Amino acid sequence: MGFTICYAFQGQNRVFELPANHLTPHDAVCYALFNSPAVIQERPSRWEGSYSAIVEFAERFGVTNVRWHQSITHPHIQEVTEARHCATME
Repeated sequence: MGFTICYAFQGQNRVFELPANHLTPHDAVCYALFNSPAVIQERPSRWEGSYSAIVEFAERFGVTNVRWHQSITHPHIQEVTEARHCATME
């Protein structure tokens, strides 16, 4: 099982697969931030903070519009297909 995580980095849509059995909204934002090319020069005071705090932290580094869903395809499917799928979820 896994999840497809969709997000925007500085206005560019990005998609990746995460193999996991469970994903919280807070985790999804953290994984999107880790997956992004953002250069984090500061460490948040606590990664375990509230959902709104991690969203605000990610947005300061250009990671926005984080969405996720349980994967319905295999990870080897092209990212373009997944990007289209996430775009239809809006």
